[in-house]
Amino acid sequence: MTVRKFQPPNRLAKMIKERGGILAKDAIAAAEAGVESLRESSLANLDATIAEMERRFGKGAEGRDAESFEALYILSSRIIDVSIFVSDVGIDRAAVSLCGLVDGFAESGAWRWDAVDVHLNALRLLRSIGAQLPAEQREAMLAGLHQVSRHRPDEG
Repeated sequence: MTVRKFQPPNRLAKMIKERGGILAKDAIAAAEAGVESLRESSLANLDATIAEMERRFGKGAEGRDAESFEALYILSSRIIDVSIFVSDVGIDRAAVSLCGLVDGFAESGAWRWDAVDVHLNALRLLRSIGAQLPAEQREAMLAGLHQVSRHRPDEG
């Protein structure tokens, strides 16, 4: 009995060996330019989302008790989606904390408006002066938000 080995051509290996294409540094520069072109619209979307959260869920918002948990969760996740250009100030982490908080509300079926207000205040603060805050102050604020989002009043 004879064993024959068959090795199909590997297109990727062939493409790697061929000349042409684009240098990695040029591809990275093009990708960074593409991402940078989204900066203005992303920041505008971020500001509009925070404003909508304030309008619908902020302190004194009429009808906020009638709003759905899902609506606030969606707005919070939208902040996460567009916060890449301000990721160094922690807005994305504050929004993640708010998502966790809303998950807890959905499980219990009740709002804790003081916790929502704290998160909305933090989002506004981080957006307006977060870059000027010392890193340890931002971290302390984010840790506090995390504690608020993890607190369950029925657990003591």
